[in-house]
Amino acid sequence: MRKFVAIGPALVVLFGVAAVMLAGPTAIRQMVFASNTAEVMLARQVIDDDDILQRIDRAVRNIAIATEPSITHIEVLIQSNGRQFGSASSGSGWVYDEEGHIITNAHVVGRADRIDVEFADGRVMRGKLLASDSFTDIAVVKVDPGIGVIPLRRASNQRVNVGERVFAFGSPFNFKFSMSEGIVSGLGRNPETRGSGNTFTNYIQTDAAVNPGNSGGPLVNAQGDVIGMNVAIATGRNGDGVRDGQSAGISFAIPLGVIESVVDQIIETGEVRRGYLGIQADRIAAQTPIKDVEGNFHGMGVIVGEVLTGLAADRAGIQPRDIIAEINGNRITRWHHLRSVVTTAKPDSTISVKLWRDGEEIEIPVSLAEFPVANLYEESVRERLAEAGIALNQGDDRLLLVRVRRESSAYELGFRAGQFIVGVEDQMVEGALDFYGIVGRSEFNYGEPLEFIVEDQNGERKEITLRVPR
Repeated sequence: MRKFVAIGPALVVLFGVAAVMLAGPTAIRQMVFASNTAEVMLARQVIDDDDILQRIDRAVRNIAIATEPSITHIEVLIQSNGRQFGSASSGSGWVYDEEGHIITNAHVVGRADRIDVEFADGRVMRGKLLASDSFTDIAVVKVDPGIGVIPLRRASNQRVNVGERVFAFGSPFNFKFSMSEGIVSGLGRNPETRGSGNTFTNYIQTDAAVNPGNSGGPLVNAQGDVIGMNVAIATGRNGDGVRDGQSAGISFAIPLGVIESVVDQIIETGEVRRGYLGIQADRIAAQTPIKDVEGNFHGMGVIVGEVLTGLAADRAGIQPRDIIAEINGNRITRWHHLRSVVTTAKPDSTISVKLWRDGEEIEIPVSLAEFPVANLYEESVRERLAEAGIALNQGDDRLLLVRVRRESSAYELGFRAGQFIVGVEDQMVEGALDFYGIVGRSEFNYGEPLEFIVEDQNGERKEITLRVPR
């Protein structure tokens, strides 16, 4: 009897353990499921109680609603055989004012025989090119507003900051009236870009998705106000070293201050005049650290090389070796910063220049001269020729090819060091400025072919057609 009594509790425990082992997994799964369900219900309750994402969505939708009616799709048509029109390119634009001025990139409409401007509501209007400025890649197209157009609001005189949310509008890959979102990634950029011959602006850099077709579309801020215009993208290279032409998450926009300066002049006078300081950068060290007399660091600035006699800087008392730190409240840390700020201002206007001389800060008012038109084209043309492998220098009243890079497109076509460029298309050139003006006024900077007449040392001439990638 004692053995039976002793074994009984053990059997009870054994059966209990077995039951738990059999029922345990189900019970555990039920407990886990109950816990997950509770977490889901709690998360849903928190979402319902906190509408921050819905408010963000509403704000973004309102930006789209407020902006889209002012966006245009631009179709550029060219005429063949003097009769039939065919599509040449397309891009984007935006309404500048109630008079029907549409702003876009110069490279979008540069070759147009006819411009069709389409609005989001389906209206298509014939556009007339008032004028374009290849140096800033800005063009103004006029349409008859008819029953009315809605201009975009502009963030005039507002500072743009890195980290601010931005939205890019346009027609990427011909997907009309598209919107993408990003932030301002950088300011004052002067990169190697695709799609623009721009030489006079400091780009706004953004990571908003921008692709071919976005050119000319606006970049707006979180208030739906224009801060810039999409102009170019930075692209990677494939395994063959060729640019693929698609966005790599880095795109660029022309700042609104440059746009307003150029557009207002085009609308008022049909031409663009630019301020000119009359200095040249120090070719050895254009950028330099600023230090006071005690050696304390005050940031970076641009060191003045030569001051041209009798021009604005000379009249104001700016001297060689001065370090320019700020112009009209804009920090100047590189030469293209200085050039952009100065050329955005109009001739005869007065700018405030903060500079350092012998370790002391000085502020000088400068009444600007006018940038010489003859010099405007030189830098952009030189850069495009360099991309093709050509380096030029002025010879005996002729342009000498001092270097033609081997394995370049120019070398393959027959350009050689020691040749002279004596003509372009059907025009003979008379010196360097004449040459740069002829090439600059063509569509060469935007990827169109151009015929050059070259002469070798024996006086033999030949015609070579060169085209640089767009």
